[in-house]
Amino acid sequence: MKKIKDFSPPEEATLVVKLHDVQIRKTSANADYASMLAFDGVDTIEAKIWNYTDEIKDKLVSGEVYVANGRMKDYQGKMQFNIVDIRPITEEDNIDITEFYEYAKIDLNKLQDLITSYINKIDNPILKEITVKLLKKYYQDFFLHPAAVNMHHNYFSGLAYHTYTMLKLSDTFMDIYPSYNRSLVYAGIILHDIGKVIELSGPKGTEYTKKGTLIGHITIGANEIYEIAKELNYENTDEVISLIHIVISHHGQLEYGSPKEPLIPEALLIHLLDYCDSKLAALEKEVVKTEKGEYTNPILTLNRKSFYLPDLKK
Repeated sequence: MKKIKDFSPPEEATLVVKLHDVQIRKTSANADYASMLAFDGVDTIEAKIWNYTDEIKDKLVSGEVYVANGRMKDYQGKMQFNIVDIRPITEEDNIDITEFYEYAKIDLNKLQDLITSYINKIDNPILKEITVKLLKKYYQDFFLHPAAVNMHHNYFSGLAYHTYTMLKLSDTFMDIYPSYNRSLVYAGIILHDIGKVIELSGPKGTEYTKKGTLIGHITIGANEIYEIAKELNYENTDEVISLIHIVISHHGQLEYGSPKEPLIPEALLIHLLDYCDSKLAALEKEVVKTEKGEYTNPILTLNRKSFYLPDLKK
């Protein structure tokens, strides 16, 4: 089966693609159409279904793999795939669907072991008990969920991988700056995005849930920590107040969704680690697909900037 790169406008095309980020919009004539991204296992293209019939509506599920028929179009200098019809793939198509889904660089069992090893390093009994209880409550979702819909670590086990990379980075910082409380840093990193197991629908066809849209993972996570702390009669301890502060301040600035800016050292460290890992992960995803001497595609989480890759000799 041909790939996106094998076609040019205005050629007709048949592609096997995963359709995701599906949004139903209105034309100027108030007719429904579907806008989405189509991923062929290598490249992604913006796609539209202008004739949004009831038949297509019944078949179209975000995150599923389809055989799509349509035509390539040049739209504002970019190629766009205008889909006429879709059908779910069948066994007869002999398609390996794993190539259409992205997974963390570390396998699930290894991630579980690595994060457990950090939990075992939490010496503070209050922080450890809360972390263990909350992670146990959402264990399966925590290790399967992505960390985002589109921005960064948006793949199977992306949330756990993002958590592990932040934990690993934190060790280097705390080796240089030993005054930070390791128990608070480890617990804060493990729980800073715990609300995403409720905010996001899951790793396949990831969408924001109703609670995710109306409340958001920061508030959800803070509430989850408080509820468990209250059960254990820890809600007024400095451990819990500090842990909740880390969760509500980890985006760093009010305009980025944090109700509070970091006001304890560990909160500032975790904000910087989160910022660094999320931005560099998004950049790396484009760098590996870009030839030296060329610019990357625009990167959403970096203000849609394109980065040049110097053609340097080793």
